This record gives sequence, structure tokens and C-alpha cells, in this order.
Amino acid sequence: MPENLIFENIGKRPLPLSKKSNKEVRLAQIFKVALRIIHDQGYYATSLNDIAKAAGLTKAGLYHYISSKEDLLYAIMNFGMDLVDSDVLEPASKVIDPQERLRILVKAYANLIMEEWQAITVIINETNGLTAARRQNIRKRRQVFYQFVYETIQQIKDETDVKVLDVGVTTLSFVGCLVWMAYWYRPDGRLTKEQITDQIMGLLVDRMVGLGAPAELVIESRTVA
Repeated sequence: MPENLIFENIGKRPLPLSKKSNKEVRLAQIFKVALRIIHDQGYYATSLNDIAKAAGLTKAGLYHYISSKEDLLYAIMNFGMDLVDSDVLEPASKVIDPQERLRILVKAYANLIMEEWQAITVIINETNGLTAARRQNIRKRRQVFYQFVYETIQQIKDETDVKVLDVGVTTLSFVGCLVWMAYWYRPDGRLTKEQITDQIMGLLVDRMVGLGAPAELVIESRTVA
């Protein structure tokens, strides 16, 4: 079974059915079921029998589509990281101004979480279910996101009047708050998507990084440092 398994009809990018084989359609359905069960029960508490039953298959029938539970988990994690690359890093990387780039990144990541929060949660929680090599691959992909944020905040510090006291600490806190959204966000929550995005933007960009801080606070922080 190839490592880049088929996820086209999971999430918000379905391929036209006319362009997919019957096996591809069925395989994507199995992945979607597996994602939900692994998210709800945890990887180690989920068996292939659980997935097969939920997908309307026998265990033997499931093996027609996948070779192991770990292959399934690895595919789910790569699917989530592909979304981070395409929906967050790609549009943000096209923005020259670092302040605007950071805002675009926060908005895009918040939107991604609100659409694909189960997949992102599995990426965070279930890496121990992978072999060491595959686990390292996922960690490397996550590090790309961290490094992008770090370099953007460093650029803000170097090129603007915004005073970032420590880029590393700020980046870790910034990324941690974004990632944590996958744990607490629920589609049926009391706040709208727009309200959540506005609050996250204000907390992270305006307060944590300091882009929205009053001028006197910026001057004071520079004097203290």
C-alpha cells in the first residue's frame, strides 16, 4: 500500500465522482470513518474490526483497501499536514508584509481548525502509533509550520517598531495557542466562526506579538529592555 493514500473526498476538496474509481471512492469513505473513530476513541482503543463494522465491511474486506491500521493513521496525519501546507502556509507565504502575513496565517489556521479539527487533533495526539521513521516525518512537517511562524515574528521584530522580547518564547506560545484550538473548538459552540477568529486574532497578533499595542506601551517595553 503506498504511503500517499487517497483522501480526496475527505474535508472540503471532493474530486468529481466521474474522475474517481469505485475503489478510490470506497477507500476515501473508509478513511473518513476511521478518522472519526480514532478521534473519538483514540488510536490504541480502535481496532480494525471497529473500522470495518462502521464502514459496512468485514475485517477481511477492509484488508482489500488497507494493509494495516498504522498505514491508515499515517495517511490521516499526512492528510492533515497537507491541509496545513495548502490552506495556511501557501497563502501566507505569498504575503510580503510580515504583519499582514501573520494575520493571514492566523485567520487561515483558525478556519482550517473549524473545518478539519478532528484531523488536526489526531495529528497532535496519536503520533506514538507510528513507527519511529514515520513519526519523525510528521514531526519534520510540523516543524516547518513552527519555523515559518518564527521567521515571520523575527522579521516583525527586525523591521518594525513592535517590540518582541523573545522570538522563541513568543513563537512557542503563539503556535501552542493555535494548536490548542483543535481541542476546544466545537461546531455547535456558542460563538460563531467569525467571533472566534476575531478573538484569536486579537489575543495572538495584537496582544501576544504586540501589533495592536498602544504606542506608549511599545515605547515603554523598548525602554525597559
